[in-house]
Amino acid sequence: MTLSRRRFLAAAGATGVVGLAGCLGSSETMPDGPVTKAPVPKSPGDYTYATMGDGGKPVVTYIGNWKCVYCAAFSTNYLKDIVTKYVEPGKLSLEFRSWPNLIGPDDVRAARAGLAVWNVDPKTYWTYHEYVMANQPPESQEWATTDKLVSFAESAGVSNPEAVRRALEDGTYQQPVQANRQYIEKLRRRYPELRGTPALIVDGTFVPPIRDREGNPTEEVKQALQRVAEN
Repeated sequence: MTLSRRRFLAAAGATGVVGLAGCLGSSETMPDGPVTKAPVPKSPGDYTYATMGDGGKPVVTYIGNWKCVYCAAFSTNYLKDIVTKYVEPGKLSLEFRSWPNLIGPDDVRAARAGLAVWNVDPKTYWTYHEYVMANQPPESQEWATTDKLVSFAESAGVSNPEAVRRALEDGTYQQPVQANRQYIEKLRRRYPELRGTPALIVDGTFVPPIRDREGNPTEEVKQALQRVAEN
């Protein structure tokens, strides 16, 4: 499902997300905080998507897109609170599912790059994730080229950026990217109001919207996270 710019903004607006953290200009920012230091599972290769925290815990599914400016705002702001309050103490785990082909054809390549980093060097994945989100070029550009994504991997400290390049050139991880899209499409049949990114599924339940008009997490989200963490 490819959304036009207008339809995408309307869909993302339905989640109540405001404020843009991407498009930071020519001076790139290296994020450093709870998200970049988030714990990864002991066996990351068991997962076909990026995750943090230990298995067996209730799962928060973060549905996003690598070119989404609203995801940049969420990732570089409220996500750290979820990590600090729930993931690091071992109350919840969190997985990132990229919704590909939502903004432009190159967001599929960005999704494959993310999975390449996850498999090549999982300990640096969340640093890479935050680095891309904090330094997104304008979403109107088809910026997610192989060279740009490898450059992001280098800047984020991924141990083998050339392995990321080879994965992109070989089309590796195309299948899991499409599997994640099918997973999201299945969720949309269950939750028709799931129309844009970012979105949260808390222990199997869709909780909209994520943020209010001032950009703060909604009471619905905070209550859902706290309720699941306490059970």
